[in-house]
Amino acid sequence: MTRLRALVSHPIAGAFCRVLVGGVFLYTAYPKVLHPDEFARLINGYRILHPDLVNLAGVTLPWIELMAGAFLVIGLLPRSSALVVAGLLVLFMSAGLLGLLRGLDIDCGCFFPLMLEHKLGWDLLLRDALLLLLPLQILIWPSSFLSARSTQARS
Repeated sequence: MTRLRALVSHPIAGAFCRVLVGGVFLYTAYPKVLHPDEFARLINGYRILHPDLVNLAGVTLPWIELMAGAFLVIGLLPRSSALVVAGLLVLFMSAGLLGLLRGLDIDCGCFFPLMLEHKLGWDLLLRDALLLLLPLQILIWPSSFLSARSTQARS
């Protein structure tokens, strides 16, 4: 158990988690930023938000994803960015769970537009739960390895 804890808490593991989860969020946010109208249509499919708020979510969520992902990759405010990413993942999991419990047959919108035919399912909730482990690692064992903060300290 102590070996596993030493491995998970190692600064290189923190940098790996930062770059991996940040990269995923950059990768998924970029097309949503370019096509907020189509992303808003996918959000509307979940039938959670009032119609007046769907466009606002379609425009703002991708930018939040993009900025948090970029900050994680470069190591700028890593704990705050990890907290934002963890919050987004909990939000996505909650929306997915509500959609599944209500029997919605919709595309998840997660990796839009690359996976438009990927239906909302329990596998997506499991994937997001596993992905949530990465920002949690960053929050529990913060690391300045390969971050903007560590290069500023050396200057």
